[in-house]
Parts: sequence; C-alpha cells; structure tokens
Amino acid sequence: KMNERRDLVNKRFLNSLFQSNYSPPLANALRFNVDARVATIVYAKRRKLKTANDMNPIDPAVESLVAETLRKRRDLLAPAQKIDGGLNNDNRVVRSLDRGDTAIVIRLSNRNVGELQIDRDSEAVVLNAVARAGIGPPVLVCAPDRHLLITEHLAGRTWAARHARLPENIARIATTLRDLHALAIPEAINRIDLRTIVTGYWNALLLRGLSARIGTARTRARALRLVDSLAGDALYCLCHNDVHHLNVIDDGGKLWLVDWEYAGIGDPFFDLASVCCYHSYSDSLRRQLLYAYLGEDRPVALERLHRMCWVFNYVRELWFAVREME
Repeated sequence: KMNERRDLVNKRFLNSLFQSNYSPPLANALRFNVDARVATIVYAKRRKLKTANDMNPIDPAVESLVAETLRKRRDLLAPAQKIDGGLNNDNRVVRSLDRGDTAIVIRLSNRNVGELQIDRDSEAVVLNAVARAGIGPPVLVCAPDRHLLITEHLAGRTWAARHARLPENIARIATTLRDLHALAIPEAINRIDLRTIVTGYWNALLLRGLSARIGTARTRARALRLVDSLAGDALYCLCHNDVHHLNVIDDGGKLWLVDWEYAGIGDPFFDLASVCCYHSYSDSLRRQLLYAYLGEDRPVALERLHRMCWVFNYVRELWFAVREME
C-alpha cells in the first residue's frame, strides 16, 4: 500500500511539474522532497497500538524471559500490545496485571539488516551508554545474537509532528541533542560515514536493477560533493541519526529518545537535519533550532545545516528504496 500511495502521489505531482514547466533538475529535487514527505506520513499513520490478536504470538521462550525480567508469573502479564510503525522491527509493550505501572518494551528485530547498514553489536554499546546518561530507556535484556531487546517502558507521551514544531519544544530537543553530543564516545561503536552509507545504498539498489531509484547522475554527483564537503569540517560525536517525533518520549519534565539502531559516531548536524527534515522546518525554524543548540547565531553553521538537510533527505529516499526491496 505504501508503494501504491507513493506512486499515486508521485504521478500526480510529476504531472503538475510537467504542466508548470519546471526544469528537470528542480523537478527531480522536488520529487525527492515529496517522496520523503509521503513516506514520513505513511510511517506516522502506521504507528498505532494493536492487540496481541492482530499479530503473531510471542515465542514461548521470549514470554518466559519477559516473565522472568518482570519477576511475574506468565498468567499475571497482560496480552502484549504491538507498537505498529517501526518498519524494521516488531515492537511490543507488555504490562503487569497486578501493577499497572510496571511495563516493558520488547523489540524483535529484523534479521535481514545488512543492506540497511544496521550494526546490532554497536547499537548494544550505545544503548547502555545513553541509558546511563538518562537519554535513552534503561536496558533490561540486550541480546543481538537472538535479535532481542527488552527495555523499560518510558512513562510519557510520544510526540506528534506538531509537538516538534512548538518553540518551547524546539529548544528542548536542541538541549537533548546537545547533551547527547557531549557524551564521551564509547569504544567499539560504529562510525557513520555518509559517503559509505550513500554508496552502500546505491550498490544495494543497483544489484536489484533499481538504478532509477538512486536519482540522476547530476543528483548523485551533488550528493557525493555535499557529503565530502560536510566531512571536511565535521566534529564527530555520539549521534542518534533518526530524530523522528515518534522516537521522542516526553515525560513532562524531560525528553527521552528511543530507537537507537542507527546511532553511532557521526556528524551532529545530521541529527539536527533529521529534526528539520522530518518535521518540515522552514528556514526560520531551522535557525531557531540551531540557535538553541549553539547558543548563538552562526550564518556559516546555518548554511551547513541547509546542506546537511539536502543530504538527509537524499539518504532517507535511498533508505526507503532499499527497505522496499524486501
């Protein structure tokens, strides 16, 4: 259905481009932006709770592990609720029947993550680091070899897109990211090289004969040019790399980030760009976010953020193309 919706929107949009006589380069750039926007909308609509009756049952061994983790008999656990919307993983919430405030989140991850460039061992190290820092959820079980992660369920509200655009929340997410980027970098975590990411996605698509999904030669050349220019002055740190509003939990006092599977050592501006692009920030909102993050206006930094936003949208388009190959 997502493919059909994307094709329909693209057909209508490209027809309007033809009628408006846009130049091919501009039309192509706009298509990438709309594709990413549609994918985000579809992703958001899929993020809803379902009961255990709407999904495959949890493996008995996992059920036993959950009961052991919560120190409860299995008959004292409520039926699992599935958090729909995660495109790579099967995420479920399990609550204790005798204590409503006791809950955990189970993530059963996709085994075929190589083409999406996910490193589960690196993620495990990051998860423990951000949990200790109070930025990510406490980890109860992390077993990459079993494709299993169990964390505490964070009490709070998952953001909607509108929350990410409120002035007070722009300041709060900037503070959360600044705190994340200031953490000591743990050993043995993945380094996020944007050129490697881009070319890796290209190769995955080309092997499947999907050359049309990587853009025109001009678009590819621009992508590499921007990636290389950004790498030249990057200050690397621990990054989340997927700061979508559905990955933000607001407990009323602080913000938490979840879904760390793309985290690693990277460019902090990629995190800022993810906030901007996922939530359609105008130039004014981008400037506001950057001011809250840096504590001052820096025109050069704003120009760098604009370049990174283009790269983020392009990487996101490639990611969806690779994801849809399955």
